[in-house]
Amino acid sequence: MSSESSFSRRTLLSAGAGIAGVTALGGTPAVGSETPGDGHGGGDARGGRLVPRGRLGVQQWAVRDAITRANRSVMGYLGGANFPTDPADRGPLVPLPGGFRAVFAYLVSVGYKGVEFFSFDQGANGPITVREIRRALNDAGLVAAGSHQGGLQQMINPAYRQDQIDIAGVLGYRMIGTAADPFPGPPGQPPSGLLADWQKAAGDANTVGAALRAAGLKYFFHPEQDWFRFFSDPVHPELNRVHRLDWFTDHTDPRLVFFEPDTMHTLAGRGRFPDPVDGRLFDVNAWYGRLAAKRRLIAWHVKDADRIIPLPPAGTNPFTQERTRPGFFANPDVVYVGEGSIGRGYPVDPDPEVLGYQETFTRFRLSEPGWFHAESDAGPGPGTDPGRSLRWAKISARYMLDLRKGRQHCEDDRSRQPEG
Repeated sequence: MSSESSFSRRTLLSAGAGIAGVTALGGTPAVGSETPGDGHGGGDARGGRLVPRGRLGVQQWAVRDAITRANRSVMGYLGGANFPTDPADRGPLVPLPGGFRAVFAYLVSVGYKGVEFFSFDQGANGPITVREIRRALNDAGLVAAGSHQGGLQQMINPAYRQDQIDIAGVLGYRMIGTAADPFPGPPGQPPSGLLADWQKAAGDANTVGAALRAAGLKYFFHPEQDWFRFFSDPVHPELNRVHRLDWFTDHTDPRLVFFEPDTMHTLAGRGRFPDPVDGRLFDVNAWYGRLAAKRRLIAWHVKDADRIIPLPPAGTNPFTQERTRPGFFANPDVVYVGEGSIGRGYPVDPDPEVLGYQETFTRFRLSEPGWFHAESDAGPGPGTDPGRSLRWAKISARYMLDLRKGRQHCEDDRSRQPEG
């Protein structure tokens, strides 16, 4: 199992008290206009781009409101040329795209190449088949990058699993996974902390992974915050200081079970669940390193957020995905990828284990298929700001495609000339 960082919650509390002003001010994503590049996960040699144009995706969850609203039924603001540096520059009021076909076209226009699905329902735009979704992707010049419909409790059923394999064959993606816990607890309660349940989950994950591998697919998990809890098993008190995620990583076959970390949920899990004895925090970067070394790191969910200062109590998410902007017309706004304390890293974030996207993507290389999926849980805005999720997608893509090796993004990046 990975060693844990000596950085403790007590140290984090102390550091957070002294850096509140820096975190609150934050920054703005850099604006880039360089020529699109190609390449796979781990960087593009041309110009040192860290996120290859051909591997920039978006998780459908971030734009779920746009997918399900009727096309051009709502007017909204997508941000002007100087937004969010100038929060008042909201751009013109325009009819917003809705449904798969129109939203796919929009995503391509702002720089995305792939979309990772969680649902095949387009709401008010009417029924649509998987083959029709594939045609809409092709027409837009977009590809399907993966699916989050691979819950372990469902995938262990051969009939459900074959259905998901068939859908992947139609849409063309190579990875199926889930953000759900591998062994859920009772309704309204945290997931099970019993060793026997996690042993079954690990065995089932290997079984599903082997079946998908035989079909040319990879099975992945997208751990959210409950994975970072410790075991709670009266029969096995020796596991009381073992993170469930560590155990699951070490007891699943690296050839069959892969991971798509979420940059916010991973750090939030680190902050929420300190060691019950000495307060040490989960060693995020050691875990990333283990995954990369075994070629189990196959995609990122690039989710940015601001650290909440002062820090909330242990057991509480220490990040927010929303931000108040002076002069903005519909506060709070969403945190765009690249401007939050997670994206910018230490010392903007008080935790030195928060490396920022530049260092994280440089240090930990992805294996195939190697997608960088931008995501925000808080993408959809209130009724007064229906364009928020699409505006977030545009600005976040701009930042991701401008992210370079050896180049730290900050507020003055707008004055730099495009590279490569």
